[in-house]
Amino acid sequence: MKKINRLTLVLTLMAAGLFAGCASDEEATRENQKIALDGSHFKFTEVAYQADQAVTRAAASVKSTTVDLGDGLEAEVSVTPDAPTGKTRAVDPISDGKYTILAFDPTTHDLQGKLEGSVTGGVFTPDAGQKLLLDPGTYDFTCFSEPVEYDEPHNRLAVNNWQTKSPTIGHVQATIAGDDYEVAFNMEHKSARVRLNITSDILSENTPIDAYLKGTNFLTGYWVQDWYTAYSGALNNTGNFWYNTPQPLTFTNIAPVTTQTGTTCTSAYGYMLPSTAPNNSLRDYTLHFTAGTIGGGSLASKTINLSGATFPTGFQWDYNQSITINVNVKGQLYLFEDGKARVLAGKGTHTPIGLVIQQKWEPTNQKGMACALEIIKKSVPPAYAWEDETKTLPSNPDHLNTTVYNGLHDGQNDMNGYNWTWDANSTKDHVVRGDEQEKYPAFYQAGHYTPSNATITGANIGKWYMPAAGEVMKLFRLFGTATVPANEPWRGYCNMAQTDIDKMLAAFTKVNSGLLLQYQFLWTSTVCDAANTGGFGPYSPVSFCINGNGPGQIWWPTFQKTGANFYILPFVHF
Repeated sequence: MKKINRLTLVLTLMAAGLFAGCASDEEATRENQKIALDGSHFKFTEVAYQADQAVTRAAASVKSTTVDLGDGLEAEVSVTPDAPTGKTRAVDPISDGKYTILAFDPTTHDLQGKLEGSVTGGVFTPDAGQKLLLDPGTYDFTCFSEPVEYDEPHNRLAVNNWQTKSPTIGHVQATIAGDDYEVAFNMEHKSARVRLNITSDILSENTPIDAYLKGTNFLTGYWVQDWYTAYSGALNNTGNFWYNTPQPLTFTNIAPVTTQTGTTCTSAYGYMLPSTAPNNSLRDYTLHFTAGTIGGGSLASKTINLSGATFPTGFQWDYNQSITINVNVKGQLYLFEDGKARVLAGKGTHTPIGLVIQQKWEPTNQKGMACALEIIKKSVPPAYAWEDETKTLPSNPDHLNTTVYNGLHDGQNDMNGYNWTWDANSTKDHVVRGDEQEKYPAFYQAGHYTPSNATITGANIGKWYMPAAGEVMKLFRLFGTATVPANEPWRGYCNMAQTDIDKMLAAFTKVNSGLLLQYQFLWTSTVCDAANTGGFGPYSPVSFCINGNGPGQIWWPTFQKTGANFYILPFVHF
């Protein structure tokens, strides 16, 4: 057995350690010659939506198009560019999220390194254990956000259609050396963003709305995805294929926000590729509702072809575009026997008993208001008298309402019909007219009205009453503009477009109402003042007659308190 000298062993071990140390130093030296790019050297900005797009200045001139949704619902639709998120070619702070940075040789376009990380508050932080080591020199840097996919074998980036996040790509060529350098990306949106804004003057039932947007003509040129050259960030769709399978951009669980004036449902933005078809725009898309209700009527299966929407002059569906699809849903509300207000499409097994003029708003204790779907008409003339002065102390020259009005322009403010009918303190003789069958027959009939087609079960439905002039005007204005010239006297007119009058009358006929509003004199509970010149004495009751003296005119005459052809249209609070 050969003996090993102890000194020789020690020297051998020392030599081995020395060579190992030299190898580690050489490796460290090679790495130290490279530059480690950490998050502090990367700077980010984001191109503002709508930057440099003058089309946004035309948004104010956009006019809506009305679309019939069926079931008594219609929608006013428009497509509007959003306001720019920055100034002209301005930049926004980069969005938080996951990002990937690629470094390429500018000559060979070979990938030199990749760094993945996250941006929070504009600061990039590499993922744990990742680092990008590069030799000093010039590189092509490409950064892309999470929705973008890197196809490394083909050295390209894929932007798929129908995103829930905005795909962004930024490219810059930068030289790195020492520690005093910066790689600054200006990230560009590689899609258009779209949101859905649904409004209605109908108060919401707090059911969220779902919808989706789908192209109807994909074969005219809709890409399934866009391809970008990875080392340059340039769009390159060579060899791409058409999008033959429609896939929707979805808007889900759009929560309603309800105020006293109506409901607004605004979705989050969705992201999609613009069409490559000639003269592309949103006109090749259809909006489909899949869930939600308006006024108790279901929106599911309702569709809107956006080809009917009015676009701003110069509108172009393009990258970095930011648009809102506005849908204002309208429908006539009816009061049903259970005390609920619904559109006809949501009636189910319930029966309409009134036309809703004002919706109930509980936070402010605002009562709902509706008018009956029937008029009260005495079968044998004379009609029910406003007041039977043979049974009362004659009211002339002493008026019986505590407040009177000197003309139609003034009287349109009278909203006190319930008190004129049911409050003894509102009358000079302190009589509750709704209980006086002989003294005030018309008030009594209004106050004791019972719908002929249903039994009322809603405990919130109050007493019926004779409406005041202002409440009747509120009915008219539900369907359009009703103008009253300044200082218009009694026996004068308010003017309303005949198309709006016809729309109002149609709201009654849609529910098979036997109401004959036209050419009839209908009582109000409003009283004119002593300056009345109608020949029937001061403090006469006011009536109204639709189309009484011609189309588009609503006559407001004063007469004596009895007559052969006066009728009653009861109102009610709920």
